Amino acid sequence: MKIDRLSQTDSVWKISLSTEDEQDVSRLWIHEYQMRFGTARLKLGGIAGVGTKEEHRNRGYSRRVMEDSTAFMTENGFDVAMLFGIADFYPKFGYATALPETWVEFDTAEAQAAVSTYQIRKFETGDVPKILALYAANNAERTGTPLRDETRWKDFKMGSGFGVVADPFVVLNEAGEVIGYFVCDETEEKCLLCDIGFQDRTIFETIVCFLGDRAKHIGAAQIECSMPADHPFAIFCRRYGCRTNIQNPKNRGGMMRIINQSSTLQRITGELEKRLRRSAHLSQWSGKILISTELGQDCLGIDRGRVAHTSSKANAFQLEIPQDKLIQLMMGRRSIEDLAVEPDVSVTGGIIPILETLFPLGYPHVWWPDRF
Repeated sequence: MKIDRLSQTDSVWKISLSTEDEQDVSRLWIHEYQMRFGTARLKLGGIAGVGTKEEHRNRGYSRRVMEDSTAFMTENGFDVAMLFGIADFYPKFGYATALPETWVEFDTAEAQAAVSTYQIRKFETGDVPKILALYAANNAERTGTPLRDETRWKDFKMGSGFGVVADPFVVLNEAGEVIGYFVCDETEEKCLLCDIGFQDRTIFETIVCFLGDRAKHIGAAQIECSMPADHPFAIFCRRYGCRTNIQNPKNRGGMMRIINQSSTLQRITGELEKRLRRSAHLSQWSGKILISTELGQDCLGIDRGRVAHTSSKANAFQLEIPQDKLIQLMMGRRSIEDLAVEPDVSVTGGIIPILETLFPLGYPHVWWPDRF
């Protein structure tokens, strides 16, 4: 038995396990991305295509491949890893659910009140630069979103599910300039929107009008939109009586783990400073917080709004926490008060308000066309 690490492109690697009798019986792919943590950037390993040939299953091959992927990412400077996985398999490799799955739904009948004021046409290759600009602006501080690399991103690779074909559109102003985009599923079974970008909110009613006509044409009673619960379009749709369904899976879906704890904490200090300075009563706090996980110990020094990764641990407040719970705290899935009651978490009580400020609850997201 052997494991090969095969470079597919300059940003994609394949981890492949072969037996003495057969090549590539179990494999996965690692995609390199830059992921937003607020305004900070982390080197993300996106795990995709985990699988073993049916006749070779239940022999521990996927475990070997998953373990080697973690070793590979550790050796190659990745900060964190993410995957979209089935239930009850990935926690054994340190992954924990970090992303909610959110759907905003409203009735087709209600959408008939919307009035269109802008032109809509199909997405074309020449629209890519503007779409990239809108995406970057709209998601500038959206934790979880991968950067769309202008050298690699060419189109919307899928709709609201793996294997679902995307049907993308752009919104044009009177001059024919792209001022927005949205992505539907190419299907007549449901009316689904899974990505949206905008220059300003005036285009929202035109999009609702389009979706209402599309849903009516195919006989869909509802319009369904996959997006964060606090997205401006989700807020706009409240006037149509929308319903927001936030699913928080136990141990499946959008899952993450920390690969390099020290580099991760070092790279997010600037974002932590921004969060701290926005606090009226904690921006002048000073002290040190020692974060201990099975990956090691890292100390954050805080001095009246400034945050730094420091080697000095003397007189530090303590946060002892497993890395799979630390990533949930970082991503805004769970609060420190919620985590503090867990038997494997220990926190100096006096720093709970500081940790709440540094790691608030949030709405991390990866738009469906960017998933892997």
